[in-house]
This record gives sequence, C-alpha cells and structure tokens, in this order.
Amino acid sequence: MKATVQFFALGLLVMLSSCYSETSIGPQGPTGPQGPIGPKGADGQSGFVFEWENINFTAPDYEVILAYPDNFEGFDSDVALVYFLWDTYTNANNEVVEVWRQLDQTLITDDGLLIYNYDHSKYDVRLFLDAEFPLDWLGAIDTDAWIARVVVVPGEFWNSGRVDFSDYAAVEAALGLPNLTQERAITDRRE
Repeated sequence: MKATVQFFALGLLVMLSSCYSETSIGPQGPTGPQGPIGPKGADGQSGFVFEWENINFTAPDYEVILAYPDNFEGFDSDVALVYFLWDTYTNANNEVVEVWRQLDQTLITDDGLLIYNYDHSKYDVRLFLDAEFPLDWLGAIDTDAWIARVVVVPGEFWNSGRVDFSDYAAVEAALGLPNLTQERAITDRRE
C-alpha cells in the first residue's frame, strides 16, 4: 500500500510540475485604481534644434558639414532631422509664414533629378547634393544661401509614433522646441 501511495504521489508530482513553466503567463487581471497625481516637475526638453544660415554647396564635393555646438552631447540612439527653409509667404493677418521642408527633397529639373540629402552622426550632420547630371551645372539658386534647421530627436521619442516628422510645426510643438522664427529674406527657389 505504501508503494502505491508513493507511486501515485510521484505521478501527481510529475503531472503538476509539467504544467508549470517560467515563461507561462496567466490571463491579464483587471486594471487597478488610478494612483495619486504627483507634483508637477520642471518642463524638460524632448528634443534640440539648431539653425544654420548661409549654407553654400560648393565644388567639388557639394557637401557641407554642420557640427553640433560644443556644449551639446549627442548619443548614438539620437535621430537627426533636417529641414530647409524653402519659402515664405504673407498670410491674411499680414504675418510672414515660413515654409520648411524635411530632407531629403527631390526636384525635377530640365537636366534630370536633383536631390538634397543628408546623413548624421552623434557629432554632426552632413548635407550633400546628388543629381543625374554634373553638379557644376547648378546655379546659385540651387546651391547658395540655404537656411537649415537640424532637430535632434532622442531615440526613445523617435519610436513613439506620435508625430508627423515631415511637418516641422508638428515636431516643434511635440518636442517643445523653441520658436526660432525671425524676419529674414530668402532666396526664391525653383520648384
């Protein structure tokens, strides 16, 4: 009888232990009550913006390196977005409105495609031109007097899916960036 009980206990133990797993997760329980709201802390920065004026793409490389300021520490996980001031117009309230375009931008010219593009590291952004034709065919309207804004987005914010990064105004609002708008004359660009 003792052997039968031991055999039965051993079988029950094997059967129960085979049902347990470190990776098995039970069903989701009900949501608990809302916790107390803590005190409001100081506003932090979710992103950083830097602006450069009078950017000129010159031969032979037709590229420009925009180094981040010395007091800025970039991280490998950061993502840099680059916007060119493409146009301005005056609205019905007589306010000058700036039109920013996110790079890369591809233009269809009489000679073929012209592409304004960039790459970045945690130290700088490299702007460069690429085209289906020799870049020395370009005129000053295409290469000179550009104004660029570089927005450095922390990696954890990048994957949030909450912002249309192609819209500079939406990025500015979502990341709490300072408003850098100012009165300035820009070069008319071709479309």
